Amino acid sequence: MNSKKLSSLLAGGLALLFSGAGAAQAPSYPSHPIRIIVPYQAGGSTDTVIRRFAEMVAPKLGQSIIIENKGGAGATMGAREIAKAKPDGYTLAILPSPVFRLPHIQDAGYDPLKDFTYIMMLSGYTLGVAVKADSPFKTWEDFIAAAKSRTKEITYGTASVGSASNVMMEQIAERYGVKWTHVPYQGETGVIQAVMGDFVDAYAGSSTIVPMVESGKMRVLVTWGEKRSAIYPGVPTLHELAPDIPPVYAPFGIAAPKGISKEVMAKLSGVFEEVVKSPQFTEVLQKYGQEPVYMNSADYAAYAEKTFAEEAKIVKQLGLKSN
Repeated sequence: MNSKKLSSLLAGGLALLFSGAGAAQAPSYPSHPIRIIVPYQAGGSTDTVIRRFAEMVAPKLGQSIIIENKGGAGATMGAREIAKAKPDGYTLAILPSPVFRLPHIQDAGYDPLKDFTYIMMLSGYTLGVAVKADSPFKTWEDFIAAAKSRTKEITYGTASVGSASNVMMEQIAERYGVKWTHVPYQGETGVIQAVMGDFVDAYAGSSTIVPMVESGKMRVLVTWGEKRSAIYPGVPTLHELAPDIPPVYAPFGIAAPKGISKEVMAKLSGVFEEVVKSPQFTEVLQKYGQEPVYMNSADYAAYAEKTFAEEAKIVKQLGLKSN
């Protein structure tokens, strides 16, 4: 064998050797813990549900999942984080409805149509209005009557400016021809404390208040779904009392930075769907007063585009402004 042929064979063999070694060393996804950003304070219904979701997902992915709570900024901190994060599948975020609304109100630091990979729609909240147990407002009709009389300024608190609850309360005010004052807090825990301390008249938000209602410290006046909530069967829906007002669920989902690989997307989508459709996770949603609203990646992306356009009209109609 001549020297040129031998050199060629050696070079080819070394190339194959190093190529094989590189392939063997490439870690499969996921090779280390995954972080999910929850844009609310710890302890709320969203945080609790996502922690249970993470507990079910982790064994199937073979890695732990770290929940990172980042409240404030109108519940858009997760969106801001993944807009600038590396698209490797290790940073994910919960996207609630304000993510599609805030960019129409102020510079949000992200573009919902360009900066995200929508993985899966997860759930929808049971939303409504509640008051302290000793409140003079015994029913929703009492609450509306007081607002109409204008003998007292009616105040309500929500987890953030531009939240689904904030928007819904302003739409209700327009529908009934009443006025009330919105007081935003950084998370639902702050709203609950404000109601219990008599700083605001009412809480507008999700089922985070279930323990307070069950202990007799708060009373739910109305919910905003199409049907009565399983956790509040004796409470009427707004749709019952005013059929022209459509039900509201404010669904939320999980997204990643734009540009994650097809392989990573397939892994996450497959495991997430398996968990979210399981009877065990359905029980979790029911326990914390949430509705199953599953959408796959394509449907969720289409929903995001449609919702982003609709929110522009709502913001303009209600004259919502950043504070």
